[in-house]
Amino acid sequence: MTHDEERVIRPPIDQISSGRVFQPTNAFLYKKMLKVGTVLVLIWFALRVLFIGFTNPTFLEIILALSQPLEILVMIGWETTNIVYVSVALAFFIVGSIYSFIYVRRIEYSVLGWEGDAMPEIYTRKGIINITKKHVPFRTIVNVRTRKGIFDRLFGIGTVLIETAGGSTGVQPTGLISVIIQRLRSEAEEKIEGIKFHEELRDFILREMRFFGRSAPISTTARHLRNRRRVLTRNTLDAFIEIRDVLRESER
Repeated sequence: MTHDEERVIRPPIDQISSGRVFQPTNAFLYKKMLKVGTVLVLIWFALRVLFIGFTNPTFLEIILALSQPLEILVMIGWETTNIVYVSVALAFFIVGSIYSFIYVRRIEYSVLGWEGDAMPEIYTRKGIINITKKHVPFRTIVNVRTRKGIFDRLFGIGTVLIETAGGSTGVQPTGLISVIIQRLRSEAEEKIEGIKFHEELRDFILREMRFFGRSAPISTTARHLRNRRRVLTRNTLDAFIEIRDVLRESER
C-alpha cells in the first residue's frame, strides 16, 4: 500500500487506508428521485384543488382576477389537463432520474490526512458535461458542519458542509428578497453529499484541522528565527562599526 492510499478516507470510516476515493451511496440517488417525485405529486394535488375551486363561481372570479392566463385551464378542463400533466411529469421524472443516476455515479470525493508528505486537502469531482474539480486545503477551512434534512434522515445519509476563508465575502445584500435568497442558499464553499458516515468524516476533518493548527506555530516561529538571524549579516555589522567610528571621532 502506498503512502497516498494511507492518507485517504474511503467508506466505511474505520477503513481509512482502503482506497483513494469514495462516492455517494445509492441512497443519495433514491433521495433525489423521491424529492422530484414528491414535488410532482404536490403540483398534481395543487392543480386538482384548483380545479375543484373552479366549480365555485366566487373562487373562480377571484382566481381569474389574480391571473388571467388561468382561464386557459378552465377552457381545457380537468380531464385534459390531468392527462397532459401526468404525461409531462412522467417524462420529466424518467429523464431526471437518468440524469441523476449518471450525475451521482460520476461524483468523487477524497480527503487527504496528515500522514505522508502531501498537504492535507479535500478533493471533489462533480459534473457530466462541465466537470468541476476542487481542491480545498485544510489551511483555508474555517468551519465544518453536517446537515440532515427530512429525506436525509429517511435514508440515513447526510452532508458535510465546508466553509473556507473568504468564501462568503462579496457585496452584501441590501433588499429583503436578496437577504432571503442568501439565507436559503448554502454558504458552504464545498459539500460532500450523500454519505452515511458524515458525522465521522466531520470529526476526522476537525481533528486534522486541529493538528494543522498545532503545527502551524512551529513553522511560523522557525521562520521568525530565520528572519532574526538574517538581521545580523556582514553588511549590518560593517554599518554598526562605521557608526561607532563616527561617534568616536565626534567625541574628540
